[in-house]
Amino acid sequence: DPKIAGRGYPALAPPAQGADFARGEKVYAQNCALCHGADGAGQRTQNGYAVFPALWGSDSFNWGAGMGRISNAAAFVKANMPLGLPDTLTDQQAWDVALYMNSHERPQDPRYTGSVQGTRSDFHDTDDSMYGRAVAGKVLGASGAPKPFKPLKESRP
Repeated sequence: DPKIAGRGYPALAPPAQGADFARGEKVYAQNCALCHGADGAGQRTQNGYAVFPALWGSDSFNWGAGMGRISNAAAFVKANMPLGLPDTLTDQQAWDVALYMNSHERPQDPRYTGSVQGTRSDFHDTDDSMYGRAVAGKVLGASGAPKPFKPLKESRP
């Protein structure tokens, strides 16, 4: 396991103020929406390949992915985003935008137990996950069973 420059990213200490959805929404609009879209759907080539990945919605990572943990998303954002300008957001902004990003619906956790609350209890029972929590009157993760894998077209961009 050699330590390769640029591999991974350092953990980010929790912010003193705690992560905030409203502040994260502003950070997203100012720093992320240009590439990832105001709706978080990302951008694709005409052949369907992701140029900028979806951050929520049906084409984003699922609830079981590592980026579904607010702490992982905050650390990644701080170290790598905005594109070409890594480490320009404050730690607070990285945590805020990570919370905002992870407070939207996405594909189901592949470990889904048949119940959102059961899946939360088994795999997401932490303050680091929004899975199974209510946001704007909707319980995140309530979109049903995992979707089957569907590969994109074989043609290259």
